[in-house]
Amino acid sequence: MKRNRKAILTLLLCSALLAVILTAGCTKNVKVNEVVPPPPIEKETGEKKPIPEKPQVQPELDFKSIPLKITSIINLDESFNPYNSYNPKFSPDERYIAVEVNRITNNTILIYKINLDFNDEKISLKPAMIREIGIRQNAGNESIETLLEGDVGESFNYEFCWFPNSRNFIFTSNAGVGEYNLFLGSIVDNDPLLKSLSAFFPNGGIDEYLMITEGIKKDGQAKISPDGNKIVFTSGRTGNGDLYLLNLKTGSLRRLTSSDDTDLYPRWSPDGKSIVFTRGNKYSHDIYIIRDVDTEDERIEVLVKWFFDDVLPSFSPDGRYISFYSTYNLERDPFNTKRWGLMIIPSDGSSPKAGKGLEKFFCIPNVIKDNSQGTAWFPDSVHIIYAKNIDSDYNPIYIYNIKTKKSVLVNTGTNINHDLTVSKHGLVSFRAQSFGWDRIFIARTSFFDTYINQLYGNRSINEVVSTENKD
Repeated sequence: MKRNRKAILTLLLCSALLAVILTAGCTKNVKVNEVVPPPPIEKETGEKKPIPEKPQVQPELDFKSIPLKITSIINLDESFNPYNSYNPKFSPDERYIAVEVNRITNNTILIYKINLDFNDEKISLKPAMIREIGIRQNAGNESIETLLEGDVGESFNYEFCWFPNSRNFIFTSNAGVGEYNLFLGSIVDNDPLLKSLSAFFPNGGIDEYLMITEGIKKDGQAKISPDGNKIVFTSGRTGNGDLYLLNLKTGSLRRLTSSDDTDLYPRWSPDGKSIVFTRGNKYSHDIYIIRDVDTEDERIEVLVKWFFDDVLPSFSPDGRYISFYSTYNLERDPFNTKRWGLMIIPSDGSSPKAGKGLEKFFCIPNVIKDNSQGTAWFPDSVHIIYAKNIDSDYNPIYIYNIKTKKSVLVNTGTNINHDLTVSKHGLVSFRAQSFGWDRIFIARTSFFDTYINQLYGNRSINEVVSTENKD
């Protein structure tokens, strides 16, 4: 009889437990995340060899003495998830890469750590997603609704930019409501810089991000100075696009430009003394520069001003040149709005501002204009990598030499290439299509391989991707 009672009691307990499980699985009003999940982090398998300790002293490389080649290419995310990736940004120390992702309900930013794998005779790259960056509107989040007075909508997080310390970053977000503002973040918890800066910004933070611009200001396109102490950005707070300078040491904000036109795409010079930018309207844009920023000698100079459209200026790594996209063409057709080329001028302002004299600085016709990246310079300040506007060949990638004025075709095996960028020691990243979706690819070069070999000792590198010379 006791055995039967025990059996009945056990059966009742199992039935109750099963009911709880089924009830939990069928519970209504469970919050469902409709966003496609980020790519999973692959688990490491097999015996892992210890990674050599990174030397404290970085090797000094003469990149101009190293023949430039693409040595290997990997896909950052090989999943079939339905979203597009774009605007890759390497951290200054090349340990991370940030990627903007366009999902169904929001735009977010994924940060990958670029691990080095020493498991075989080769050093290979093993990126792993470590953090998702973005601010979303949650039901009942009064703090967001108070700070950003607007209607709930899609969340857009973009225009990511690293600090020189490779730990902090800045990005633009509408937090799912209101207008766009600037936010600071970190890849680590309890970041000391965010704590020290919180005293300057009374609005405080949203989630783990520090909001550094106020309310409905329409701020964006922020760039950090090379020393990490200043931020230049574009703001529509006056009803027109102007540049502003935020000093992170003092918390002071100052208006840099004021004109009837819109000022866009600011970029710092490598020495942090100048800011080059685009000024224009819906008809045309020109190239300007601010010299001796934040000093008594600060002044604005015109670099290019003519009837062609010129946008997205960038400094070469050595600061000697400024490159930008232009609608100039050999036919001198000012209504050519679909074909872009690349011009390269000296940064000292010695080139003509317009006319046939300026035409001599036109270098590459029919390039794919990226919407935010600008020119992708290699660290030798001699080579530029770009995608050519050839529809029949699906925008192939070329490397241009500013001295020989010749381009080399790179056989990447990818299609619809754009959004190219280059890291400090020559890692290349670009966007291309994979199974109908835009994905980010990382290409190693002989520059980067030489750097890694000098850091960790000589090791074999991957097979060189074939190149084909073409004038």
